[in-house]
Parts: sequence; structure tokens; C-alpha cells
Amino acid sequence: MSLEWERPQDKSTAPDNQKKEGGKHKGIIDTFILKKVKRPKLSYYRNSSRIKIKINKKRRLLKFAIRFLVPLTLACFAVLFLWQSTPARIYWLISSLKNENILIGFQNSAELRPTGGFWGSFALLEVRKNIGDSNLLFETNPYKRDNPLLNELKVELPKPMKETWEDRPQSFVNANWDIDFPEAAKTLEWYFGQGWNKPVSGTVAISSLAMIDLLKLIGPIEAPDGTEISADNFTQIMSQKIDTDYWQNPENIKINEPKTIIKEIAPQVIEKTKKLPLTTLYSYLKDQMRYGRILAYFNDTPRQNQIQKLGISGKLSPYKVDYLSINNANLNGGKSSLNIIQSINYHVFVQDEKAVAQVQITRFQKPLWPNIVNRNYTRVVVPLGSRLISAVQDNSNILPQVETNDEFGKTSFGFWFSVGPNESKTTILTYELPFDQKLLKNYNLVLQKQPGTNPDHLEITVNQDTIFYGENRLNELILTKT
Repeated sequence: MSLEWERPQDKSTAPDNQKKEGGKHKGIIDTFILKKVKRPKLSYYRNSSRIKIKINKKRRLLKFAIRFLVPLTLACFAVLFLWQSTPARIYWLISSLKNENILIGFQNSAELRPTGGFWGSFALLEVRKNIGDSNLLFETNPYKRDNPLLNELKVELPKPMKETWEDRPQSFVNANWDIDFPEAAKTLEWYFGQGWNKPVSGTVAISSLAMIDLLKLIGPIEAPDGTEISADNFTQIMSQKIDTDYWQNPENIKINEPKTIIKEIAPQVIEKTKKLPLTTLYSYLKDQMRYGRILAYFNDTPRQNQIQKLGISGKLSPYKVDYLSINNANLNGGKSSLNIIQSINYHVFVQDEKAVAQVQITRFQKPLWPNIVNRNYTRVVVPLGSRLISAVQDNSNILPQVETNDEFGKTSFGFWFSVGPNESKTTILTYELPFDQKLLKNYNLVLQKQPGTNPDHLEITVNQDTIFYGENRLNELILTKT
């Protein structure tokens, strides 16, 4: 700060602007004026410019965020959502196939086995650079290479199978006994490696029910002899062609390739399927996966994780409180499994301050072709540690015949449950659940339906409250009661 001395000016020398001023001493400044003169600080202007620059930067950043970052973020979320979608997962899996072999099994659900059907027919998908550069090789007689394994490996059959075929060891066609598909797939791959000496990186299982549903969409196809094959007669015609008609020709006895018809009709099925609208085809695939009619397993973790997320792994699911799955195996019961109508009544209640479950299974066989006894072995899969109290089949005590096993983190109760044409039977199992009855207040049930089967009719009650009643097609159902 500085002090400046300013002299008063006279009337003659006063500036015009001061002469016009009003007051007593108009035009004359007769006082000394002491002025405080402040020198501007550079830092003030610098700081003010910085503030302006900062404000401008913030405005520009805000505009940039609105114009670019927000849409980009939304786009990223959209891409992430689409990547997690079913079509994206399927596309990724198909795109991942390179320089490898995939075992494709056609599970005959009319001859039901634990993973969805008998493995009497299969093909090998040989992929080179990509899926477009691949060959589908059909095996028209698996027994040619499978039968020699019987004496070479001499692996003992599971007990129910051994009771059916006393002198036959385990082999490829009967290797899907495990109720957990990943484990069954590993066993199938091992036997395939022994008999066919080809490594595979994955296994896909397709139920014959999937083929029947596809024929409903694409329409009938023709066998080489002109026989029409439709959704209504597929099981019977294919069985007749393979098991009977093929052997009528003496030349075929020498050739011994009875399942050649599968290879012959495949081109028609593929061409007709290609003509389906993409939306129809996708809807069909989605339904087959949800119903457990398509299962898959890969030996590497990344692809198996995608299979798990698609819900087609066939793996026994974990559970929080309660679990139930009914698994049937047709052992020497012909092609009768699709004639079976199965009803399941499941009741959970408290008895003597303990949680108790009672499952009532009724099986009825429609009087249709092939009109033979459905010779069947049933496993009721329940929470690990469950204790069987009673077992009754058509008013007969079968408790001594029930085989209890622990497998894949669950407990199973196994027993024979065969029905003839136009016959109905009911089995009732009562067992103590391995959890405190207090958990029934926050009850949770995981119910898994066996792959490759027709819909079941379900009635599920907890402490007399019905939590589900109706038909179930889904491969997994999760029910809660609070």
C-alpha cells in the first residue's frame, strides 16, 4: 500500500466533470484526499483463472460422460447380459470345438436307463478346424467292438444288472448306470477308449423323446423302403426295422450292421431341420434342455462350467434342506418305458418331534406295443443320512429287499418295481429326514426329474399344506415354504 498526496485544483484548472459537480464549493476541491491504492496481486488472477479452468474442465467431463460414458456403460451391461444368455453360451460352446472328437449318444428312452435311456446307438463327431469342417460317423453295430471287452476287462455289473444278466460283465452299452451324468459320461468315455481306441473331449446324450418332438415340427420322414416314420410311430418302427426286419435278409446277417437305418434317415432329418425358422429351432432346443432331453459333459473346466450354467449337465444338484429324485432303469423290459405313467405324492410332516417324509409312487403301464412287462429297478434319491422306516409295495412289506446306498452326496433306496401291460402298482416309502423339524418352517425342496422321461404328476405337501400340484416337465424344480 502507498500514500499519495493530491493537491486541490482551482476553478480555472478544475476538470469539466468536477465543475459540474453540485455542492457548496462547486468545481473546487479544497480538501486533501488521502487515497489507499491497492496493487493487484498476480496470485488472485491466477487462482481465479484456475477456478474457471477447473469449472470448465468439470463441465467438459460432464458433457463427455453424458454423451459417451453413459451410453458406453449401458452398452457394456447389454453385452454382458447377452453374453450370459442361452444363445451366447451355445454359440460359444459350438465355436470352441476344434481338432477334437465328441461322443454323441442316442439314448433310447423307451428302454430307460439312469441317464435317460439305453446307449445302443451313438455317433462320433470328428471336428477339424471348426464345426463346419467336421464329420458325423454313425456306429451301426456297437456290439462288434463292445462284446470283446466283456472278457478282456471283466468288470462286474452293478447288482441289479447282475441279477438280470448273471454271466455278463460290464461293457460300453450298459455303462451309464450312475445317476449323476458327469460320472456316467466319464465311464462311457473310458469304455469307448478301450473298444474304439479314440480319445474324446466331451459327451452329448440325446433322448429319443427329443427326436419324437423334432418330428412333430418337421413332419414325417421316409425309411429307405418307403415306410413313413412319424412322431406317433417312431419308437415302434425303428425297433421293428432294427430288431426284426433287418435280419430277414440273409446278406444282412453277414454284414451285421442292424442300425444302418439311423445313418440312412439322418440326412432327411438334418435337411428338414435346416428349413425350420430360427425362432422355432431355438424354442425347440430350449425346451429339450429344460426337460432334460439333451445332456452334455466336457472334460475341461471352462466348457463344463458353461454346460452347468445352461442346466444340461445332468449333475445331481446341491440342496439346502430337502431333496428328492426318482430314478428308474428298464432292465430287460423291452421298449416299454414310454408306456409308463408315473405319479408321485410326497408328504413331509412332523412325527415324534422329528421330520419325516413319505413318498408314494404309482406306476401304470398303458396296454400298447410292445405289451410286455416293464421290468424296472427304481432308486429313490433323498438327503444324505436319511433313515428308511418302512417300505410297502401293493400292501406287501418290501423293507428287507430295499438296498440303501450313499452316492454322490445323497442317500438312495433301491428296489424292484415292475408292472405289466394295463397294470398299476404303488410303492410307499417312509423315512426319517436328517434335519431338525424346525427347518420345516423355512422349507426348501430340490426335486430333480430323471432325464429322458415323460412328465410326472406331482403332489407335494408340507405339514398338510400343498406347495405343488400338477404336471412337471422340468428337469429341476425348486419349491419353498415359509
